[in-house]
Amino acid sequence: MAQPENAAKLDEMLQNTFKHSCDFAVRKVKAPCGTIVYAASFIGYCDKEYISETFLKPMLQIDNEENLISALCASKLLKINSSEEAVSALLGGSAVIFFDIRETLYVFCADAKSKNARSISEPEGEVVIRGPREGFVESADVNVALLRKRLKTERLYVESAACGDLSPTNIYIVYIEGIADKAVINRIKKRLGKIKLPTVIDSGYIEHLLGDSRYPLFPDVGNSEKPDKVAAKLVGGRVAVICDGSPCVLTLPYFFVESIQSAEDYLKSPYYATFLRILRVLGTFFAVFLPGIYIALLEFDTSAIPHTLLMTILESRNEIPFTAFTELTVILLVFEIIREVGVRMPRAVGDAVSIVAGIILGDAAIKAGIASAPVIMVAALSATCSFIDPPIMNALPILRFINLIFARIFGLFGVIFFMILLGACLAVKTSCGKPYLMPFAPLKTKGLLDGVLAVPDIVLANEENEIKE
Repeated sequence: MAQPENAAKLDEMLQNTFKHSCDFAVRKVKAPCGTIVYAASFIGYCDKEYISETFLKPMLQIDNEENLISALCASKLLKINSSEEAVSALLGGSAVIFFDIRETLYVFCADAKSKNARSISEPEGEVVIRGPREGFVESADVNVALLRKRLKTERLYVESAACGDLSPTNIYIVYIEGIADKAVINRIKKRLGKIKLPTVIDSGYIEHLLGDSRYPLFPDVGNSEKPDKVAAKLVGGRVAVICDGSPCVLTLPYFFVESIQSAEDYLKSPYYATFLRILRVLGTFFAVFLPGIYIALLEFDTSAIPHTLLMTILESRNEIPFTAFTELTVILLVFEIIREVGVRMPRAVGDAVSIVAGIILGDAAIKAGIASAPVIMVAALSATCSFIDPPIMNALPILRFINLIFARIFGLFGVIFFMILLGACLAVKTSCGKPYLMPFAPLKTKGLLDGVLAVPDIVLANEENEIKE
């Protein structure tokens, strides 16, 4: 692209570059000193009132061209040295101001993005009873500001990067110097540099590319829409990745134990918070292994079931034309279908459909002799427990069906073998080079105080030490 010699040439070049874009506009004003000042921007993308008050109105009061530059009122004004930089600035939401002084072209840009963005509100996916209600928004700059409001330290570093060959997306890497592991930071930068995508619409596009596993079943990259939660992780030694256009901030490294923890735990009594974490562990166990254990006991080892309970189960299955395995598998599949329908429908309709479908289908299946009450209870309890750990709830249904197959073929030995296999897979898994099961494997005694237990007084110091080790 040829470099323009003066403001008129640059105006002509920009008009030709964006001649097929009806939202591109260049405003011209003539200062009292006789200099013509050009302001280029995209309508709607930039705030026209900000451009008018910051750039154009001050120009109407300048009677000496030497004062044109000092009259620009933007808090951050960048000088542009090439036409390519001018085009890039315009596409990034900046206003480009240019004029001639004594036959010398001066070009500047300033961020003038429109403020018609979603206001800060409580994220619907991370609702809390007690605690901050603020949530991240789609603007990366606002998200960084929300973190700075909570971490008032000069050691909070914010580094920029860009991903996207067709349309570059701004990405910020945020960490606390001296606390975050340098190896983790360098690994994230290296992986961001290797990402080849046309553009990054949401942080989910790069989430799997930042993790150690390309196709992970369990997440190895954390994500959150709450600034207080991300700020706590930064103090604990994590690194945050903020993607412009996404309200979901990624954190690395991510450990399995974080799935049973909640930011609200530290606002409750340590005893009650520990009790809740134990419940989450038990709920995860029931979600994966309860259907398999039921099938293994009923079809391979009925002597392990109390006699009265066994008689009740067998009596309820007298008229059922299917095997227990088929019956339970179908019920679990139906539940997953109902859940997906509830998620995809509008909230007002989806909630009603999920509740009505679950009640009517369950009751009708029992009355029609297609399913027994014990199977409905096992399936309902197992499926409900899948939601107790939101970060890993998408992996639990898959593990449940795999365990069910192991139990149908090998009985309780199959269930135990699957437990060992799953534990081994998690033990070798890593996140940014750190063991996924930390602090359990390898065992970190201090870290256990904020693993299943909740000891808030030493949480941050222990997390920092574990990540560095």
